[in-house]
Amino acid sequence: MNIDTSIFKAYDIRGIYPEQINADLVYKIIQGYVQLITRKDAETNAEGRGNFLVVVGHDMRLSGEEFSESAISALTDAGINVIDIGLVSTDQLYFAAATLPVAGGIQITASHNPKEFGGMKLVRAKGAPISGDSGIYEIRDMVISNFQFPISKNKGKVEKKDIKQEYFDHVFKTFDVSKIKPLKIVANTNFGMATQVIDELKKRLPIEFLEVVNPELDGNFPKGPSDPLLPSNRGETIAAIEKLHPDFGVAWDGDADRCFFFDENGKFITPAYINALLAGYYLQKYPGGKVLHDTRVVRVIDYAIAQNHGVAIMNKAGHSFIKERMAKEDAVFGNETSGHYYFKDNFYLDNGLFPLLAVLDILSTETQKNSLQMPTEAKPMTFSELLKPLREKFYISEEINFEFTNTNILEDIKNKYSDAEIDNTDGFSFSYPSWRFNVRSSNTQNLLRLNLEADSEELLKQKTDELVGFINEVK
Repeated sequence: MNIDTSIFKAYDIRGIYPEQINADLVYKIIQGYVQLITRKDAETNAEGRGNFLVVVGHDMRLSGEEFSESAISALTDAGINVIDIGLVSTDQLYFAAATLPVAGGIQITASHNPKEFGGMKLVRAKGAPISGDSGIYEIRDMVISNFQFPISKNKGKVEKKDIKQEYFDHVFKTFDVSKIKPLKIVANTNFGMATQVIDELKKRLPIEFLEVVNPELDGNFPKGPSDPLLPSNRGETIAAIEKLHPDFGVAWDGDADRCFFFDENGKFITPAYINALLAGYYLQKYPGGKVLHDTRVVRVIDYAIAQNHGVAIMNKAGHSFIKERMAKEDAVFGNETSGHYYFKDNFYLDNGLFPLLAVLDILSTETQKNSLQMPTEAKPMTFSELLKPLREKFYISEEINFEFTNTNILEDIKNKYSDAEIDNTDGFSFSYPSWRFNVRSSNTQNLLRLNLEADSEELLKQKTDELVGFINEVK
């Protein structure tokens, strides 16, 4: 079997189906996964793995059921018992791995990638992530070496389990939903797993969905990749907001572990502003707590953390890396510019429903006036009013991506901006008194990613043009 090792990413495993990844390769990958999670246990001989449980789920991808069946076969052939939770969002799989007595979990998904992709996210017991630093590359090396896991004489058993209600009970119990007002929302599920979320929200909250855009589960993604972070993927949501005048809009990616917001005017809210808002919200709940964020956009988030007397911690991007650091630091909240949000209240794991409930809480109560030390007012603030002080103080670019062939491109940028304060936590961050930018190589694609932030719109445009021009020259 010819194996394209590029499918083994820093955070997960994903590739084009069936050219780069297929059911046979999934079987071999899971054999390596079994070796990883069982090798240190004295009882993990070929006849004694029945005491191990692994939970398996899949999303609506076209390859989802096929890959799930292959993963389950690899587990049961190794003598491991399986809890099959079926069609679920990625954060539901994380919940199952964190709460069930399992040695690990496997979610069959390719996240927000186009329909031709398939893949998986792997975790250990309690939902602890497996990243490039903690096992993915070891699994890769086992697969490349044609490692053969011994077939057990005692085949594992499969139990089907529906965990959805337990999951929703867990999420909702962390919020005082009695405070949430009958707000009006436009939502876009992007043909993905958030459709399940909408139905539950309607049952449990006094909110009204004026329209749910693309509510069908459809792994063909007929309107393109299910990634609201792409500007080209926002038009339908914006049009519905402008037509129906809700209190705000919300959208999810395909596996529903990332959540994005639009204000009442239809303006997309750059995730960094939501990161700042929720940092304040959770620091009210956990005074003096630690808040984790990635390196891409930091100034607005650090401002909110300082205003609320918290401790800011910067970490390299990637859901696996963030989760590992969240648990290590006992952080109360974590975030990424990509729209991932992490919560102490959720076993330090990311979740795509928590941010919506937090925003509903903020917009429904007077606490939002204090989350960033804003003056109180008698009437509730709109989303745009709430964000106005941040939007007028911190100007942030969209992420700009460049294909490149110059392997020294980061050094070229570093040499040009050598007078900056330079940090190399993830790629390179260059800080000046009135502006800052971060450049890093993608861990999932052959792209250079650029993010800028500045004190004014004019300065942001000037520096964006300057950097884009330079990178295009040297890429």
